[in-house]
Amino acid sequence: MSDSDDEQVHDQLPSVEEYKTHVDPGSRKIDPKRIMESIQPDEDDEDFIPDVDDDLILPPPDDMDEEEGAGGQGGAHYDYDGNPYEEDDGDYNSEEDDDYNSYNSDDDEQVIHDQLPTVEEIHAQRSPQKGPSCARKLGYCFMTLIFLCIVIIPPILLTMKDDYEQRKQEITEFLMTKTLAKGSQLDDPTTPQAKAVEFLATEKYDNSALSDGKLIERYTMTVWYYATNGPKWRYQMRFLSNEDTCGWFSWFRNQRSGQITKEGVICDTPEGAATPAIGLLDMPSNLLEGTIPSELQYLSNSLEQMHVEFNPGLEGELPQELQYLTKLWSLELQYCAITGILPDWLGTKLPLRRLGLSNNLLTGFIPPSLLQQTNLQILALDDNGLTGNIGDFGALIKMQYLYMEDNLIAGSLTNQMLANWTAMKEMDFSRNDISGSLPSDLFTKMNNLEILDLHGNDLSGPLPPTIGDSNRIVFLALQDNKLTGQIPVAMSNMIDLQHLDVSRNEISGKIPMELGRLSFLRYLFLGSNSYDAQELPKELAQLTMLRELSIKKANLQGQLPAWIANFTELQLLDLDQNNFQGSIPPEMGDSLSSLDHLMLNRNALNGTIPASFAKLTDLNLLLLDHNELTGSADVVCSIPDLRLYVTDCEAGLFEEAAEIECSCCSTCCHATNATCNMYDWNVNLDPIWEYGYTRYIYTFSQNLIEKDSPVG
Repeated sequence: MSDSDDEQVHDQLPSVEEYKTHVDPGSRKIDPKRIMESIQPDEDDEDFIPDVDDDLILPPPDDMDEEEGAGGQGGAHYDYDGNPYEEDDGDYNSEEDDDYNSYNSDDDEQVIHDQLPTVEEIHAQRSPQKGPSCARKLGYCFMTLIFLCIVIIPPILLTMKDDYEQRKQEITEFLMTKTLAKGSQLDDPTTPQAKAVEFLATEKYDNSALSDGKLIERYTMTVWYYATNGPKWRYQMRFLSNEDTCGWFSWFRNQRSGQITKEGVICDTPEGAATPAIGLLDMPSNLLEGTIPSELQYLSNSLEQMHVEFNPGLEGELPQELQYLTKLWSLELQYCAITGILPDWLGTKLPLRRLGLSNNLLTGFIPPSLLQQTNLQILALDDNGLTGNIGDFGALIKMQYLYMEDNLIAGSLTNQMLANWTAMKEMDFSRNDISGSLPSDLFTKMNNLEILDLHGNDLSGPLPPTIGDSNRIVFLALQDNKLTGQIPVAMSNMIDLQHLDVSRNEISGKIPMELGRLSFLRYLFLGSNSYDAQELPKELAQLTMLRELSIKKANLQGQLPAWIANFTELQLLDLDQNNFQGSIPPEMGDSLSSLDHLMLNRNALNGTIPASFAKLTDLNLLLLDHNELTGSADVVCSIPDLRLYVTDCEAGLFEEAAEIECSCCSTCCHATNATCNMYDWNVNLDPIWEYGYTRYIYTFSQNLIEKDSPVG
């Protein structure tokens, strides 16, 4: 408290003369309340502190009479501290009058001063005192809370519990009556069916007003949610939200195309129906786990498409109840963990036009009924363990996209089969057991064909010599077979060709210079065949869009042409195991700045490594061993991502000096060491065309080459 505050209080205290005018001379007792009222500041005073709490005035003691407390007339009175005192009745005798007349004024002033309130008492009276008010309010709150907990809330909870039990019983009886659920399922609280009933009985959404069909639809999708571990989905897609089931979806943007789509539950209005119903269940790559619930059969009146691919946690066999989805024409479950065999009802019960079961764990025979499904346009059964005969696929007359790689399909292709596949756009039977020769009409009958992958089979015989002018082939992969003969000159008619791989066959003759006309080529693999000796055809210099060029083990000779520097987009160059001589053109280092992998090993190159190779800053792999290079190999040591670098930096078996010096090579060989770096280094090229061709990472085989392979 400051001195100025004390001065203000003192200034507001009544003087003795003022006090005498307010006090009965016959009364020696002072009423503090009256004194305090007399010194209250005016509200217009800038120092006035308003009384902010009506409860600030304390109530009188409990033993005070109502009359005394109100009027203060007669009986006991109380001083400022609440202590009782007696008041004179005003009936004075003469002796008292004499005493009064002889009253000493100095004593009177002293008595008055003694009974005046102190400065601290005045401040205490004027300061807001909220303690008692807050305590009283807390008491009120506490009493109210007790009242709510004891009187109000229990009946409400009992009512809610009664409503919940009633609703749960209604839903249970509804499901049991319509044989939509079994009692054993609903009695076990851990089952998806019991969890679905629990949700429907407690949700805020008024599902009691739904029609039977909409309630079944909501129950089915709730079972789907719990059966596939919905709480751990990547995207919840508003499932179990307080809205109609048709609102259980989210919007997504395709990062590649920028297109905005919605995934989840997609509804439309079926023909002849009055309300929307679930037409598409679309949940790819959403971390679904568990098994497909049989309850999906209850969407038989509306569900047309089911796309839940790329969910490796989705396992188990296809439930047989799916056969009741008689409107389902598109089923995609690629890259899941579906087991068992392909059921016959896929071909007999469902009007399928699109079936995708790639990369699962399916085994057994492909049912003939499925291959008689003439409406099928897309069939993807690749990367399973399925058996069958390629001849059985001939009835698929509307087929456009057929993916069967990495299975156990046997048999041979025939011209009659090709005649039925006039709508075919993409066909992949790679890495199966197909044998025989390629049909002569392979490139003339299927004029819509763009993708053909037959690599990794047991095909033999020559390449078809006739290639129609109307062909649209973009991708042709025939590697790892036993094809013979020469590469037909007519192959230059494939003017749209971007990918050509005929490596690792038994093709003879020479590489035709006419391949230089294929100006759209990006991937060219011709190596590991039985070609005649020749120089690299200079016409290939026109293939300036090349990204990958591999002509290894192709009996090439002469010097490395400087025009290789024309391939400025080249990422892989593999000329391993040929007979190139002379020096390495320095232009390669100046122009091929995108190179990731360069393999010039097992040739007869001489001279030094060009200093320009230091500019190949993207190199990951560089193989220069088993040549006649000299000098220092350290020109590329500063390349940060160079992980595999092999040169002839090893001393000979008889202490011959190393041919080249290298301080950063990962492996050192010697030209006379036939066992050093004796790997074939074939690029693993098996694109998944149904999702677009994208090379994410290079991988190479690590198989030892044949013992009689030429070295150096």
